[in-house]
Amino acid sequence: MSLGQKALGGFVWTLASNLGLKAVTLVVGIVLARLLTPEDFGLVAMLMVFFAVSQSLVNSGFTQALIREDKLTEKDKATAFSLNVLIAVVCYAILWWSAPAIADFFDNQLLIDLTRLMGLSIIFQSFTLVQRAQLTHGLKFKKLMIVSLLASLITGIIGVVLALQGYGVWALAIKYVALSVITSLLLYVINPWFPKYFISKDSFKRLFGFGSKLFASGLLDTFYQNIYKLIIGKFFMASTLGLFTQARMFVDQVTLSATSTLQTVTYPILSKTKNDPERLKRAYQKIIMASSFVIFPLTMGLAVLAKPFILTLVGEKWIDAVPFIQILCFSGALYHLHSINLNVLKVMGRSDLFLKLEIIKKVNITIAVIIGIQFGIWGLLLGSVISSYIALFINMHYTQRFINYSYKEQFKDLLPIVFQSLPMLIGVAAFVYLTDLANGLTLIIGVLLGIFLYLIVTYTIKSQALIYIVELLSEKFPKLKKLKL
Repeated sequence: MSLGQKALGGFVWTLASNLGLKAVTLVVGIVLARLLTPEDFGLVAMLMVFFAVSQSLVNSGFTQALIREDKLTEKDKATAFSLNVLIAVVCYAILWWSAPAIADFFDNQLLIDLTRLMGLSIIFQSFTLVQRAQLTHGLKFKKLMIVSLLASLITGIIGVVLALQGYGVWALAIKYVALSVITSLLLYVINPWFPKYFISKDSFKRLFGFGSKLFASGLLDTFYQNIYKLIIGKFFMASTLGLFTQARMFVDQVTLSATSTLQTVTYPILSKTKNDPERLKRAYQKIIMASSFVIFPLTMGLAVLAKPFILTLVGEKWIDAVPFIQILCFSGALYHLHSINLNVLKVMGRSDLFLKLEIIKKVNITIAVIIGIQFGIWGLLLGSVISSYIALFINMHYTQRFINYSYKEQFKDLLPIVFQSLPMLIGVAAFVYLTDLANGLTLIIGVLLGIFLYLIVTYTIKSQALIYIVELLSEKFPKLKKLKL
């Protein structure tokens, strides 16, 4: 099977998983948003930075290190597993002990019990690092899809039932823990594995030698991905954080499914071509164009349809989330570009530079936070968008260095897609602001109009990105070859 066929097969299954997972997450999120309040979501969001950092500590870069290995030995897997579980137990003990201090920081004593309950998820997740690494290393994305969808569906039902019973914020907390429990159980059913050793010194040195740099950069990245939740939770009301969290969730549904799909599929496959920079460049160039062809119009469309989207799906009590969504769409449009450019360093094995790059970018975010907070919540959000664009230029530097894919070439590939999206943006915006239909009808017609205008424009001008997507998909769907592009 060719590299392109492997990439397509992996992409299809991972995309199906992500689309299914995002669909379930979106539906459950909408139902829970209707049943619960912005404050409930805000309370849970306050704790996410602590759980996310703990999870990064547990992972310690071993997942990426295992995936990158040409052959996984039992000692390698046992070493990663044993260290994961040990670190997870230590992290949970620290969270339990720190719970009162966390509650005092946010001035809400309910967070003590929430921290101690939700922190259990860290321990459950630590048991399945090896299973995830094995399935990804073996390109068995179908099995990962089954696990993700089943776990999300089951826990979504649990969360909705609890919310209907009046559990409030506890419905979200129990759902969070249940997801890690059920996911772990399903992974052991689908891919049973148990350690035969404890910790191998040789395996530790090799895996951690590569993984430690990714661990440090991942820890930094995780903290800074959640820093806005920390800052908003500290200086603003819980309901404001709830609005921000839900707005970000909606933007993520649009952008991160394709981004995480690309990252998951391309990393293990392109790692096998790390000694051929020219081949890597061609592959990344096509990936950037194909993903941007989808994500740019999606984020533009979400921004212009944000009001009917919110009013139709979650109701009037969430109307204040509309400007949050519109601002976050400007940075959400770049998620895939950050991911693809950073993947170059991981594929080339330069985790040291990956760490260096993350430190530079985090200084950039820190400056944005310090300046932005002076102007309130909107200054904070606009600062995050500006820092995201600056970070993109930083990420592009090493892509240019290692595979000779320059700034000029990337922008030359990206700008046509931006301009191709503008007729769709203008047409949908005109429809929304010049008509006075019911919100649900406005949303449906707006989406259909946007798709129609975008496809007409890109097909008429023979968009290079569209041509590449059709060529790639025609390997699996021969009828697409009939399209005259």
